Amino acid sequence: MTPFIHYTLLFECHADYFECHEVLEEAWQADGRRHHGYAALIQYAVIHYHLRRDNLIGAKKSLRLLRRKIDIASPYLHELGLDVDSFVAQLDEWPLHTKLPLQQDVRDTVESLKPTFPSTDLSFEQLVHKHLHRDRSEVITERELALLERQRTRNSASPY
Repeated sequence: MTPFIHYTLLFECHADYFECHEVLEEAWQADGRRHHGYAALIQYAVIHYHLRRDNLIGAKKSLRLLRRKIDIASPYLHELGLDVDSFVAQLDEWPLHTKLPLQQDVRDTVESLKPTFPSTDLSFEQLVHKHLHRDRSEVITERELALLERQRTRNSASPY
C-alpha cells in the first residue's frame, strides 16, 4: 500500500488526521522532503485536526500555508491520484470536505480496500487529542543530542 493510499484510508475511514500527518511525514522525510504533494496533504490533515479541536485560528493559518504551496504541489498531487482541480475548489468551501477528490482509478482502489481496512479502536476523544498521548521520548532525546552537539561545536570553535 502506498503512503498516499494509506493516508486516504486513514482520512476517510477513521478521520485520524493526526495519523494521516504521521504517515505522510515519514514518506516525505524519506524522500528528502522533495515531494511537495506530501507536504500539501500533511498540511491538509493539520487543517482538519485543528478544526476538529475547535482551533479555528490554527486551521485558517494552516489553510493559508496550504494555499501558498498548492501551485508547486499540484503536479505531485496529480501524480498521486488526486483530482487537483476539485481539491483546490474544495479549499474555498467551508466546512472542508472529509472525502478526498480522487481520480476515478484511485477512487476505485480506495473503495475496494475500505472493507478490509482495520477499524480503529480509538474513541472520538482519543482521536481529537491524539497529539497529547503520543510517546515523544525519541524526539526529545534527538533534540537533546542535537543541542549537545551544537554546544560542543561552539565550545571547540571558541578560542578560549
